[in-house]
Amino acid sequence: MKNQESIGRLTSIIYRYSQVHMNNELKKYNIGIGQIYFLKKLSNKDGINQEHLAESLSFSKATSTRAIKKLESEGYVVRKKDKTDKRAYNVFITQKGKKLMNILRNISSDWTDTLLTEFTENEKELFINFLKRTIENASTNKEK
Repeated sequence: MKNQESIGRLTSIIYRYSQVHMNNELKKYNIGIGQIYFLKKLSNKDGINQEHLAESLSFSKATSTRAIKKLESEGYVVRKKDKTDKRAYNVFITQKGKKLMNILRNISSDWTDTLLTEFTENEKELFINFLKRTIENASTNKEK
C-alpha cells in the first residue's frame, strides 16, 4: 500500500484525544481516568478481593491501593475486611458508584457518536469490525 499511514500513530492520536476528553468529563466527579478501570471491574464483579482486583487489571498493588482509596474517599466504593482472611479487603461499589457508571456509559456513548460523526451506519459497522479484526491480529501476534 503506497503512502501508508501508521496505524499505531493514528490509534495513538485517537487514544490521546479520548483520554483528554474523558479526563475533562471526569473532573466534576473528582476522579481520573485511572479509577474508571476499577469501577468497571467492580460493576461486573462486585466484592472482589482488593489484591485480585489489582491482578485482574494488571495494576501494581500500590497503584491499585491509591485508586481504591481515591474512589473510597469520593464515596464510589467501600472496602470491607474479608471474612476468611482478616488481612485482606474486599471492595464493593456503592450506589453512588453505580450511578457514576451509568453516567460514564453515557459519556462513552456520546464520545463514540462524536468520533463517528458523518459515518453512515454501514461505515460505522465496518469500522468497528475492522478495529476488532486489528485487535485480534495484534493479540495473535503478541502470542508469537
